[in-house]
Amino acid sequence: MKTLDKKIALLVFALSDEEEVKRKPFLAQDTLAKSLNKHTKDIAVQSDLPVFHFDETKQIGDDFGTRFSNAIRSVFDEGYDGLIAIGNDCPYLQVNHIHQAKAILENGEAVLGPTYDGGFYLMGLSKKDFDYRAFLTLSWNTNKIFEEFFESLKTRRIECHSLEKLWDINYLSALENLVLHRIRNARLRSSIQSAVKRRSTNYFVSKVTELKLLHFTLFNKGSPVFYFFQS
Repeated sequence: MKTLDKKIALLVFALSDEEEVKRKPFLAQDTLAKSLNKHTKDIAVQSDLPVFHFDETKQIGDDFGTRFSNAIRSVFDEGYDGLIAIGNDCPYLQVNHIHQAKAILENGEAVLGPTYDGGFYLMGLSKKDFDYRAFLTLSWNTNKIFEEFFESLKTRRIECHSLEKLWDINYLSALENLVLHRIRNARLRSSIQSAVKRRSTNYFVSKVTELKLLHFTLFNKGSPVFYFFQS
């Protein structure tokens, strides 16, 4: 099998600590935003792939789909044949997920890592399978993006593999779904544990189940808007 070791890049599509806190105020608790970004940075370094980090200073476009598509196109314009895209909102993400995706890409196939909220925490795609215009038409701001993306590839007869389904953190109540012992990063685990304990301090809604009814989630990396009612 012909490998693409030096032609696959890792795209980290994630906002800075400061910008994440503006979008998702609960991430300010116990330096959770910093812990998530540090965790993602560590995973990127461990991947041994060339890394391209697109935060809000490098993202171009008026909506998520445009910004994400432009970032992908920029990486491919650097001469890479494939890329793996991740964000900073999946505490379960490990380097083995990157390596699994890389192996699938080397086999000429696409790969997605689904999340329980209908999005995905990882996307692996080759340059030949990237359709810029088609990307712009996808429903990035809905809980159907994984299914829609998967079906769009299937329609074009592109084989797509799915990694294990994981939880990500797009809203406060999602913290309740996490199993702490599965999070290997001690700093991140501690931040999440503290944030869960203090969740009722900063928001007037007393029950986590009520928070689920109030959130509007824009899926995946660099989500542009996040609505929460603060006291």
